[in-house]
Amino acid sequence: MEAVNIPIQMICAVDTTGRINPLRFRYETAEHMIRSVDVEQVISRDEKNFVGIREKQYICAVQMGEMYRTVEIRFHVESQKWRIYRFLS
Repeated sequence: MEAVNIPIQMICAVDTTGRINPLRFRYETAEHMIRSVDVEQVISRDEKNFVGIREKQYICAVQMGEMYRTVEIRFHVESQKWRIYRFLS
């Protein structure tokens, strides 16, 4: 699957240990409409470090309208920006 890199606005919760738990995000479609998406489950989380660029990776099960999909969401630590990196299903 190829990367799509869609910027998103994320709502998340941070527990007392500093662990980030994505809850809901929204993004702008190609038709310039804002869509909200609920994160049903965080399947896995990891930290990536590519050539000094630190990112937190989340594989999530989400509900997009009537469809359930698996997406890879990344959080860029330095800029503190979220994005949908790619759709896995």
